[in-house]
Amino acid sequence: MKKNLIIITIILFNFPLFSAEVKILEEIIGNGLEIVNHSKVSVHYIGKLENQTEFDNSYKRGEEFQFQIGTRKVILGWETGLLGMKEGGTRTIFIPYELAYGDSGAGKLIPPKSNLIFKIEVIKVLPPKYKSINSNQLKLAVTDSSYKILDIRNDEDVANSGKIPNSIIITAFDNNGNFIPDFFKRYQEIVGPNHKVVFVSKRGDVSSILANGFAEQLNQDNIYNLEEGIDGLKKINFKFENFKNYFFYYTLLHDSK
Repeated sequence: MKKNLIIITIILFNFPLFSAEVKILEEIIGNGLEIVNHSKVSVHYIGKLENQTEFDNSYKRGEEFQFQIGTRKVILGWETGLLGMKEGGTRTIFIPYELAYGDSGAGKLIPPKSNLIFKIEVIKVLPPKYKSINSNQLKLAVTDSSYKILDIRNDEDVANSGKIPNSIIITAFDNNGNFIPDFFKRYQEIVGPNHKVVFVSKRGDVSSILANGFAEQLNQDNIYNLEEGIDGLKKINFKFENFKNYFFYYTLLHDSK
């Protein structure tokens, strides 16, 4: 990976917590690939207000709408409302305004605080370029030298949970959620061309965003994400290594300087 190719957009976001949720009004199940986080999808849709006023229609334009789930290219109600749909299926969803265009609306067509109704037809689904592994598969990966398991959490978080055996800790984001530029340098020092890389975070969400960036923008092969992250490993009583002694020793040493 050449230095001039190390340009990656990391989109980190936390979904706000709303009491309102997307509701499925009607659905015809497709028989193709299922939409998961970071799937690339092509869809047709009809968008209406609650009073049935149509404000958008891709069929009339004669053009499918294409985007990638999980990259905030669409409203939050679409990000969550399409998950689980399959290629060839249709779904009509109700999206509360909090998960649509909020208090301000969108131009003249969508007034403030408008709940929306979309009928969506999934034409094509492409899976993410990165792969996912579950907790039991990771237990095998830690014994395989062809895997590089990169824990992207900070040292304090690793100390609290314990360390995955044979994993390498490379913190990817600071406490404010900013990407740490030195991450790339350390990545290049550790990862060889034939290695399989598994990114690990607390819940698997942040590491999936990083995995998607490496696969999509840097065209890296053999990129994996640990589903459910550290939380998933805890569910199967995974045996972590003690990292606290090292962490607190390092902290004391650093603070004494």
